[in-house]
Amino acid sequence: MKTSDKVKLINGYYQLKNKPSKDELTEYYKTKYYQESKGPYQQDYSDKELTYIHNTLRRIHRCCEYISPPPLAGKSFLDVGCGEGWALKYFQKIGCHVNGVDFSSYGIKKFNPELLAWFTEEDIFEFLDKEIRRSHKYDIINLMNIIEHVLDPENLLLSLKNILSPDGILIVVFPNDYSPFQEKLLDLGKTEENSWIAIPDHISYFNKESFSALAQSLDFSIELILADFPIDIFLINDFSNYVKDPAKGKQAHLSRIEIMNFLSELNLDLTVDVFLNFGKMGFGRGLTAFMKVQEA
Repeated sequence: MKTSDKVKLINGYYQLKNKPSKDELTEYYKTKYYQESKGPYQQDYSDKELTYIHNTLRRIHRCCEYISPPPLAGKSFLDVGCGEGWALKYFQKIGCHVNGVDFSSYGIKKFNPELLAWFTEEDIFEFLDKEIRRSHKYDIINLMNIIEHVLDPENLLLSLKNILSPDGILIVVFPNDYSPFQEKLLDLGKTEENSWIAIPDHISYFNKESFSALAQSLDFSIELILADFPIDIFLINDFSNYVKDPAKGKQAHLSRIEIMNFLSELNLDLTVDVFLNFGKMGFGRGLTAFMKVQEA
């Protein structure tokens, strides 16, 4: 695939050539990211959008149960980059002992302030260093749409490895970039070259193959890969192509919500099976890897 002059290949995956500094990133996430509704975050959510978030977490929950015998109640759950606190709320409700950390408390204060007792506002790398020194361990660690934002993805995964309990599960959610379907869209002229590059939000860019190679190099085994809805299928149709006409993006998002809520309520297990198979093919706008530390 032809790549933009904004990125370069490092250790098998793409990164920005001109990365922001640590101080610039800290300022951005503390004062702008949630406040200005960057990334997936919004100032408000409809009931359908909240149901969509809940159903996404139901599918993640079910995949955890496929790997670790249920129930998950009683297990320790750490959400790194917990944002508005939706995953903390969900896993606490099913009986997990939760803990969350983020650069900013803005999102969780706005949407789930009752969870502040289990939240730490801190640089996530500094927090993890402290947890390592304290020899704290977690049964489930959630890293949802964070790895693409950090300056050093490998160091982040190694830090998480050091606080993952024996037989624990690390959940990593990331955008599926430089994917075979994106290459197909480029070949068809349905998207602009590397339209998925997001500066300064996304520093690293992974697909199924490059993330799997990175995980294996750090002695993780990927137990499952769950795809999310392949929203970029709307780019195939010129009448719904939200890259060529950004005004169509909201309708694509709302259509995704309707479809995924319908499928999850119709049959959760079959929906999970469908998207696990999509995950095996690397077909989805985002992927969720469920990982364990490889046995020596």
